[in-house]
Amino acid sequence: MKPIDYRNATFADLQRHITGDRMRVLAAWKKHGPCTTEDLAERCSISILSLRPRTTELLQLGFVILMGGKKRGGVYRAAEYQEVTSYFHEQQSLANGRTVQPELALNLPKPARYY
Repeated sequence: MKPIDYRNATFADLQRHITGDRMRVLAAWKKHGPCTTEDLAERCSISILSLRPRTTELLQLGFVILMGGKKRGGVYRAAEYQEVTSYFHEQQSLANGRTVQPELALNLPKPARYY
């Protein structure tokens, strides 16, 4: 989803994106995860050519989490409800411009004191 999609969406709208193959892949992550996409494809008999793109889509929507490793060959798991809603609200806040960027540490020398 694009930032404007998050800005205009509700959580129910987000859930409507989880249908068909995405729903099947999400159910497989919930049942067989955490694991790699290759392991999941073997465990649930879903083609890796279908599983990987659906996993990427679910990752972008916040329904799957990359736990560790590299994006290729990493270990994924299904997100808990609270994690999904938290991710959605974070993305919605970003789309609405309501976040404060952290300050950069410039590591400048401390200024001299003036008396």
